[in-house]
Amino acid sequence: MTCRACRSDLDHCHGTLVVHATTTVDCTDPDCFDTSRVRHVLVIDCSELAQRCDCTEVYARVGARRVS
Repeated sequence: MTCRACRSDLDHCHGTLVVHATTTVDCTDPDCFDTSRVRHVLVIDCSELAQRCDCTEVYARVGARRVS
């Protein structure tokens, strides 16, 4: 069974695009060559990951210092 985008021969990725607090992105598919949002059906913020991302902790500490 193939997905609709595969059957239509559309450029897409089956991985999840993870957007980090530092505004960088990466994909869960190790073969992904283009991390543009339009290629990914699933896009999440790194704070939603089950395993906490290091950049959200660093961002929270920097943000806390600015507020103080």
